[in-house]
Amino acid sequence: MKNNVILPIFVALTLTACGPGKPSAGVEKPHAEAVRPAETGPDYDSVGVISSLEGRVLTLDHEGASKAGLPAGRDGFIAYADVLAEAPITPGARVTFRFRRSSDGLELTALKAR
Repeated sequence: MKNNVILPIFVALTLTACGPGKPSAGVEKPHAEAVRPAETGPDYDSVGVISSLEGRVLTLDHEGASKAGLPAGRDGFIAYADVLAEAPITPGARVTFRFRRSSDGLELTALKAR
């Protein structure tokens, strides 16, 4: 009879003693890395032909954009996954695209087959 009373009390005390406890003073929570806000500015339209894609840089032979001060030629544009997701990215594909100037260079904001 004593074992039936003492054993559950012992188990309950043992389990409460094994709790997570208080964190030590030296442990800090990791800080989230700051995300750079999206740059806003005017978008410009143009047409061109895909030359190559290397990493995040999509090289286009394009007709230029006079409003952006970009003469016709070959330029590398920073392309993010959301822009490339549904676009043709094979060399030689004819495309229409939108871009903006940023501190990193020319960024694609839209890319579609034409």
